[in-house]
Amino acid sequence: MDIQVQAATDIGLRRPQNEDHFALWLPAEPAVRSRRGVLLVIADGMGGARAGEVASHMAVQRLLEVWRQGRSEPLEDLRHAVEAANRAVHAEGLSHPERQGMGTTLTALVVRGTEGFVAHVGDSRAWLVRDARARQLTMDHTLVAQLVRDGHLTPEEARVDPRRNVVTRSVGVAAEVRVDAARLAEPLREGDVLLLSTDGLHGLVGDEELAALASLPDVGAACDRLVALARERGGPDNITVVVARIVP
Repeated sequence: MDIQVQAATDIGLRRPQNEDHFALWLPAEPAVRSRRGVLLVIADGMGGARAGEVASHMAVQRLLEVWRQGRSEPLEDLRHAVEAANRAVHAEGLSHPERQGMGTTLTALVVRGTEGFVAHVGDSRAWLVRDARARQLTMDHTLVAQLVRDGHLTPEEARVDPRRNVVTRSVGVAAEVRVDAARLAEPLREGDVLLLSTDGLHGLVGDEELAALASLPDVGAACDRLVALARERGGPDNITVVVARIVP
């Protein structure tokens, strides 16, 4: 099986700059792709003085560098790459006082044949869309998400809670970070769609809408339609999405 991938990012309608960043690594050599797979990564930076933009870009680039050098199993390499990204961003913040405390979300997905591996920190998200239904693969590291898990808020209340942007775990803020990393529980199959997004998209677009648009036959059109929908709903944040379809 093969994979079709497209991504789109947009500044939105209210932010002065785009602090999101993404990268796609699709090795051209069949042997490398067979051994390492395809890497998709997305980040949403935070911090003043353009620090969020720096944090997201630095985290993605460092993750790519470490991933390419990896020689272990994908899940172990992916976890190590996120930890290395955390160290790089944290060191940058310490060496530049105006950037101290900067951080970023970071969600990375590797597809190798029918296998999938995900590593995640923050409130960007990854989904598997199968048979026009979206299943979230990541758990938000936010205050309201924890309140939902603890039964203190309903999912509907969480969507409008004023604390919904309070992130409880991010890359770069501390010297060490706890990474959620897992292998997908079941093999990928033809027609599956993997989707990554920052909260500028999923904060405005529900899972059913995500699934419907991600299921469009053209992955580029799917990205464009998703970004357009977030903009139609006010686009208060930067908007970034990656769509990848498993094909024969």
